[in-house]
Amino acid sequence: MTRRSPPAALALLGCGQIGGSLALALGEAWPETRRIGVELDAAAGALALQRGLVHALAGSVREAVTADGVELVLVAVPSGAAAAVLGEVAAAARPGLVVTDVGSTKRTVVAAGEAALGGRFVGGHPMAGSERSGPEAATAGLFRGRRALVTPTGRSDADAVALVRAMWTAAGAEVVEVTPELHDELCAAVSHLPHLASYALTLALAELGGEVAARMPGLYAGGFLDTTRIASSDPHMWREVFLDNRDRVLEMASALERALARLRGMIEKGDGAGLEGALETARAGRERILAERGDPGRRTGTSTSTSPSTTPSTSTSTSTSTGTGTGTGTGTGTATGRSGSGSGRG
Repeated sequence: MTRRSPPAALALLGCGQIGGSLALALGEAWPETRRIGVELDAAAGALALQRGLVHALAGSVREAVTADGVELVLVAVPSGAAAAVLGEVAAAARPGLVVTDVGSTKRTVVAAGEAALGGRFVGGHPMAGSERSGPEAATAGLFRGRRALVTPTGRSDADAVALVRAMWTAAGAEVVEVTPELHDELCAAVSHLPHLASYALTLALAELGGEVAARMPGLYAGGFLDTTRIASSDPHMWREVFLDNRDRVLEMASALERALARLRGMIEKGDGAGLEGALETARAGRERILAERGDPGRRTGTSTSTSPSTTPSTSTSTSTSTGTGTGTGTGTGTATGRSGSGSGRG
């Protein structure tokens, strides 16, 4: 029987922008569902409670997963920490528990989730977010009108897929099902490459010296600010995304290098006609993308790919919590901690 009714309770492992926004959205759509959070950073946890992201905080993953009525677990941690968290969830899971995530890469996470939980794990990734982070950046409307990618496999239980789909629909997103493999190819193109390019552009300008570097402050215009906005995203999280999806990221990086080489060659040769034609092709492509999104003329705004850099990271019992937060985890098991800055997602 396909399962679509809201769960009695859910556990949110990571109260950052993405996990927190999902919690707020579900609070509106599923008012009877109790939300229990896990957050290593004490200040972030207090803010999550204050803002109503969760009804209560648990002291560990096990405590949250085994709380009364919990039927759904939302893993909102960076991809590099997901396997450890999923293992801890599996160790405490009751029969029938459904587990999903919000990460920007899927092949590795889905493999880990299914190894730990079988068909009860279904991968997910909302194509929404910004370079901001933490529970203070969470908004109930973040996913409205956006797409959420859900990545079931042949092992996925039908009722688990139905609940994850219902969750994203309740949050206001349009659900699109893709394989984990296609997900990583798509996101390498529409999210991971733009972040890599934004970081690279910022690094290139940071290496400038002399009078140009001295005179740049105060002269940064819209073009620079637009193209480097997502370089403000969490370096730790994006390190993990780039490495976890390295084969697809490298393919897209090579495509960017080829395009840049073509433009450079035209400039070197003084090929004005060829250069203008290439720029016109790029402009037309950009306008087509905006038209397909239904927002022609849009220039700026939040980005469109979510990785959990906007969500808290995790640390093992003897490690410092990941991200730029300052909390450390002690004791046993894996605890969630707050990441520094957001993903940029697009």
